[in-house]
Amino acid sequence: MPAPPRYAHPIGVSLGDMVPPERIGARARELERLGFSHLMIPEDYFYEPALVCTTLALGATESVPIGTSIVSGMVRHPAVLAMEIAGISRAFPGRFRPGIGLGLPEWLRQMGFMPEKPVAALRESVGAIRRLLAGETVSLEGTHFSLDEIAITHPPTEDVPIAMGVSGPMLLRLAGELADTTLFAASAGVDYFRFGRERVERGLARAGRPPDAMAYSTIALTCVDRDGARAREALRPMLGGFLAEFGVNTMTDAYGISDELAAMIERGGEGAVTAGMPDEWLEDLTLTGSPDEVVAKIRWWLEAGLDSICIFNPDPELEERTIALVASDVIPKL
Repeated sequence: MPAPPRYAHPIGVSLGDMVPPERIGARARELERLGFSHLMIPEDYFYEPALVCTTLALGATESVPIGTSIVSGMVRHPAVLAMEIAGISRAFPGRFRPGIGLGLPEWLRQMGFMPEKPVAALRESVGAIRRLLAGETVSLEGTHFSLDEIAITHPPTEDVPIAMGVSGPMLLRLAGELADTTLFAASAGVDYFRFGRERVERGLARAGRPPDAMAYSTIALTCVDRDGARAREALRPMLGGFLAEFGVNTMTDAYGISDELAAMIERGGEGAVTAGMPDEWLEDLTLTGSPDEVVAKIRWWLEAGLDSICIFNPDPELEERTIALVASDVIPKL
């Protein structure tokens, strides 16, 4: 397997999924100019096609690595996804960082792609992709995918590092077996990062891989303002909406808030979560505050085991202000 990717500094940007494809190139150019070390493009169904937009962003920039935060390994056949990864990698050597995951079950059900055995299905997908990218001819009769003596005509000319975006314990262990980077759930916090690393390391050990074979990353809901209180006030409803939408899960279990969160959602949904959540949730699960406060939080997250963080904010105006301040006042201190 290739070595896990490393960046000039730990801070990248996850481009919002509301950016239309025709604006992706200009957006990526500007973020590269501002000095972010890497970019991620999500494939949140049904907003924008991540592989198309990643190719547009790579074509518009000079050197910044760009990847997909994840594409679902269920939506494309592994032979097709491997062919697409190989093609982008050949066109932009050393810069493409593909990320693969299961995808949100709700979206998969909408398309009829939700597997009965998600871990087995993702193992088949990523395992076949790795073999195809290595130039093998692959035959597989799996529980979810079949391949009959398939090989890529134009395989990559280099090792392509694969990230896996996963959250549950079994999928985290699978990432330890198959991935070069584990992309943790968005704004999950230090307790979850430690929980996740422990499970990934079990997978590494099972596969006979050393701990340094893995890099760890996350995407962070971020708001930075010279007035830290104003940043917190702006981000609070966004975190409330995020927690209410995704509800109780492995991350909230690791953080120890599942019962409290479930009661808030039952009581009044997003509004109740936003109004009732303790200030500690905002401090622990997001990057928010003044530039110096955010620098301290980033260092805390890095000390907990992360190698890189992609910032994002769904509000275009707040995102612009945050990106400018992170570029000018946060990155130089890291």
